[in-house]
Amino acid sequence: MKKLLSALTALLCVSAVFTGCGKDGSSKDEASDKKSSSKISEDDLKDALEDLVDAAAEKDVEKIVSFMMPDDLSKDIMDLFGNELNGLMESEDIDISETAPDAEIISVKKTEDMNEDYVYILEKAFSYAKTVTDYMKENDISFEDLYSMEEEDIMETPLGEIAELMEDVEFDSPEELVDSGILDKIETTVTIEAACMAEVTIKADGEEDSMELPFYNIKGEGWNCEMILYPYMIGYVAKSKAAAANSTAHSLSNAVNAALTELDEEGYDISGSFIISSDESQNYNVSSEIDTEDLIGRTREYFEDIDTLDYFVVITDGMCSYTACQEKDSEENYVGTKPTSSIPSSIDNGYVETEDMDEDEEYTLQELYDIAKELIG
Repeated sequence: MKKLLSALTALLCVSAVFTGCGKDGSSKDEASDKKSSSKISEDDLKDALEDLVDAAAEKDVEKIVSFMMPDDLSKDIMDLFGNELNGLMESEDIDISETAPDAEIISVKKTEDMNEDYVYILEKAFSYAKTVTDYMKENDISFEDLYSMEEEDIMETPLGEIAELMEDVEFDSPEELVDSGILDKIETTVTIEAACMAEVTIKADGEEDSMELPFYNIKGEGWNCEMILYPYMIGYVAKSKAAAANSTAHSLSNAVNAALTELDEEGYDISGSFIISSDESQNYNVSSEIDTEDLIGRTREYFEDIDTLDYFVVITDGMCSYTACQEKDSEENYVGTKPTSSIPSSIDNGYVETEDMDEDEEYTLQELYDIAKELIG
């Protein structure tokens, strides 16, 4: 199961890294006519974004999922994980600003074609995810059943063949991953006909702000917004920078977990509770079994922006269970956390329990670190 999740996480992480790279440097030039911006109507992009914003304001999980991934995959996701996703929407991990329902989309203007390598990786990631959900539905397997399966049992299924692919190649960039040809072995069941980046201008609380978002048109379905950037769609002007910081914390946490999965599979002892920090002097309670430079290096493969951050992560029993970070040398030091806007309150059964921050509370990165360190003891 860990190999399967690691492979899917790797695909989604490199997709996130590649968002917004534009059209230069593509290694899939032969497909550029098919995904040409000549097919793109800015009115269509605005309509797609409005649908997603309305769904977010209504906290309609089914609509949100359908606007961010292929229709057949979104249906499977809701069938398999609908209860969990609806519960998550009400949890502290999802922060829908009170300004979101009143936000007005002023304009959506196409800026450039999306890099073809990114589009290709996204097609493969969606196709891979559909293979997983198809297998689960055909065999009446829940996520809990899949997670509890022995590794050797999964590796004997078609899912194991896919999971092994990501072990066969090393890459330092999405371009290298595509050029390796390893993704060609994943059957493409999702076709993106057109894709672009667009500057979105939004008005909320009487102020306007702009951001660049990716859009893609799935064959036979219409336009979607890139699912990984959903956190940027909540909060808008009043909370956009805080939302971006929280989104970064989530991305960092996912990358650390992917790196920890690799270490676990290679037999390293990653048990216990400890802190890894961008400031080496603040690494705390780390076992001599763990090479912190190696862990950070592996994390960097999934999240290349790690070196632009000041951060710390709390790892408990092999899982990144709390993350806090902020941009280095930023004039506005927004601290993002995962879980979103939370304070570590206790460590129970190898997991960090958290409390929601009050709306008027602000914590520095150092203050959150001190709280986490005291909990570990």
